[in-house]
This record gives sequence, C-alpha cells and structure tokens, in this order.
Amino acid sequence: MMMTQEEREARIERWMTTIVRDGGVERYDDLHIDEIDAHWANRDQWVRAGFEAFRIAVGLRELHKLALVVVLAFSLESGERQRGIDFETVDEFQSELDWSPPSLYLFPAESVPWSGGEALPLDAGTLFDAPDAQGCYYMEFKQPESAEYSRSVLLAG
Repeated sequence: MMMTQEEREARIERWMTTIVRDGGVERYDDLHIDEIDAHWANRDQWVRAGFEAFRIAVGLRELHKLALVVVLAFSLESGERQRGIDFETVDEFQSELDWSPPSLYLFPAESVPWSGGEALPLDAGTLFDAPDAQGCYYMEFKQPESAEYSRSVLLAG
C-alpha cells in the first residue's frame, strides 16, 4: 500500500527530531528514501522521490527552526579512475546512480561536506529543475581503504 504524504512527513520528522536529540547529526546518521516509503525502493523512482523527500525535509527544518542544512545525497558508480562530471541531463545522471538509494542528511552549516573546497558546483536548476536548492555539488574522492574513487552529488537546502 502506498504511503500518504502525511505518513512520509511523519517518518522524516521522526528521523530529524531523533538525530538532533541523540547526536545523530554528529554521527552523520542518514535516512535512505526507501526507509521513508517502500515504493521509493524502485530505482526508477530514486531521483523524483529523492527530491520529494528533500522538499519535505526542508519544510520540516523550517517548521522546527533547526539551524541545520538539509542535504540529499546521491551515490554514483565508482571506478578505479576519476571520471568527473559525465552527465548533462537528469536521464544521464540517473544512469550513473550506484546500488544505494539516495539519502537525507542534516549538517551544521560550518561542517557541510563541500566546505573543504574539493567539490564542484552544479546548476541544480538546470540539471534537476530544483531552482529552490541552496546549492548542488559534485564530489569525487578516494577512501583510504579503497582502490576506487567514490562519487556523490549533494543537493543542499
């Protein structure tokens, strides 16, 4: 059975209030969209559903007056070589998604992932039709224990 908008909002709100209260913000506790609504586990829904979850979370952040940045993170296919931004349309972007559904994060403004200068800005209004986002960033990095470069796109609100 499809969840209602109110049920989705309640799930995101529980996650937000819990991680603010129990230190989950500092642990980078995330919420994958398929944990919000099981229908959002379908890969074809990930981009649209991610934006819906993002909009809900930004609205709840405003409602609760939380001094935090809402981030929607998309994990892209990794590789042994750096690939850079190899997509121009939302369809090309969707084909680059890896096995993990997008997830929501909350960050203090002073510790957002792109503050280190290693992220490239993207135009969220053009790529995703998300002109209300405060920023969109592409990151490519190598974990110390990995032979592959990880890639992410982060939408901030």
